[in-house]
Amino acid sequence: MPLRDVIRCEADANYTNFFLTTKNKMVVSKTLKEFEELLNDYDFIRVHHSHLINLHHVKNYTRGEGGIVTMTDGAQVDVSRRKKEEFMKHLAAL
Repeated sequence: MPLRDVIRCEADANYTNFFLTTKNKMVVSKTLKEFEELLNDYDFIRVHHSHLINLHHVKNYTRGEGGIVTMTDGAQVDVSRRKKEEFMKHLAAL
């Protein structure tokens, strides 16, 4: 599966749910932290304790305390206050 097909990853205890452009969901038995380290160099960024997103699939960003990112699949992902500044830097660099 090409990385460009991964829209976002969501933590689920010791599993990670991958949401794909094909509208499929894939469950992998690794933690989100493990994927964060693997995908860091491929324009994926951790925006929340439970979410890792592909910056190429960001459709919209709504300002707020941390803000909300709307992804190309329509999912709305909260951005934590702690991660907001780093997220904005990465988004601007694209």
